[in-house]
Amino acid sequence: MVKAVIFDFDGVICNTLDLAYSINNKIFPEMSLDDYKDLFNGNVYKNGNFTPESIKEFFKQQDEKFQELKIENYVKEELQKIKESYPLFIISSNMEHSLNIVFQNNQMTTIFNQVFGTETEKSKVKKFELLLHQENLKSEDCIFITDTLGDIKEASKLNIKTIAVDFGFHERARLEQGNPFKIISDFKEIFPLIQTLQ
Repeated sequence: MVKAVIFDFDGVICNTLDLAYSINNKIFPEMSLDDYKDLFNGNVYKNGNFTPESIKEFFKQQDEKFQELKIENYVKEELQKIKESYPLFIISSNMEHSLNIVFQNNQMTTIFNQVFGTETEKSKVKKFELLLHQENLKSEDCIFITDTLGDIKEASKLNIKTIAVDFGFHERARLEQGNPFKIISDFKEIFPLIQTLQ
C-alpha cells in the first residue's frame, strides 16, 4: 500500500533539460547534449568533470533562470489531487534553495511535505534512507516518480518502486534498462496508476 509519493523535480515536474544543458554548455563548451544526458545514467555528482566552482556557477546561473520558471497548471492540479490522498516529497539532485524559488513563484509552497536536495545529501540513496527514517516508512510504502536511469538505479538499491516518465531527461529505451515498475508519457497518468497499487 502506498503511503508516500516521492517526486524528482527536473524532467518530471518541470522539463528543465534545455535550460540545464544551456548552462552546462557555457561552463563546458565541449559537452554535447548526449554527453550531458549520459551523466544521468548514474548519480550526476559522480561525474569527475564537476568541480565545486563549476557547480557553484551552474546553480548561480540556474537560480536566475528559475526566477522565471513556470510550472504548468495541469501539473499543479494533478499534484493537488495526489496530495489529497498521499503525503508528497521531493528527492532531487537540485538545490533545495533553487526549488524553493520555483515553488514560491508558482504558489506551491504547501504542496510538498519536505524537499530533499543536494544541501541534504548528494546521494539519492542516502536521501531515501533519511526520508524513510524520518517518516517511519518502509521501502514498499513509497513510490518514486523520475525521468532518469540513474534515479531508477538509486531507488532500486532500496527496493523502492519507480514510475518513470519519458518526457524528461531520458527517453523510453534508456529508462527500460532500469526495469522501472511502469513507464508513462503523460503526467496525468501518475495518479490513476498510483491508485491501482492499493
